[in-house]
Amino acid sequence: MPSTPLSKAELLSQLTNAKNNYILGMAAISLFSSPATLPILEQSHAAFGPYSIQFGQVAGLLRISKDREIAIKEFLTSQIRSLIKESFELLKNYTEETKQEAALQAEPWYQFARMIRNCLSHNFRFGFNAYDKKKLPQTWKAKTIAVSMDDQPLELAFFGYTETWEMFREFEEFAKQRLV
Repeated sequence: MPSTPLSKAELLSQLTNAKNNYILGMAAISLFSSPATLPILEQSHAAFGPYSIQFGQVAGLLRISKDREIAIKEFLTSQIRSLIKESFELLKNYTEETKQEAALQAEPWYQFARMIRNCLSHNFRFGFNAYDKKKLPQTWKAKTIAVSMDDQPLELAFFGYTETWEMFREFEEFAKQRLV
């Protein structure tokens, strides 16, 4: 049974939900970076169904500088993956369902965003097929994806939380201003 396409209002609502989740993640990173949070974590837990998970392990992890850096970086990458992949797929699906794919594909950031989305989906490594290689290089905001990046990891210095936020803002602006 075919599903009913999203309305533009539903698309914008789902993009807002994705944005809010990213902001919650940034708030968590801020809290995880504060020593004042550690005693709270040590005394806290999450309960769901028959399970209860104590947060003391998290506090222990965050107490050690090197472990905290790794844990926060990994959590950050999950936030990047979530916001970009989810919002890109929302736009892609909406434009396909409403016959506006050409508008999406005409955006100057589209190919760059598509390749970043693919990279995020494949263990944060670029992997270009023949089609991608024909489209390269792709530049967005002074960042260039080139053929030489094939099979290379996505470095946070190249595409981190700032670029994630800026790209999402482009997605959101596109949805609000150029889609019907």
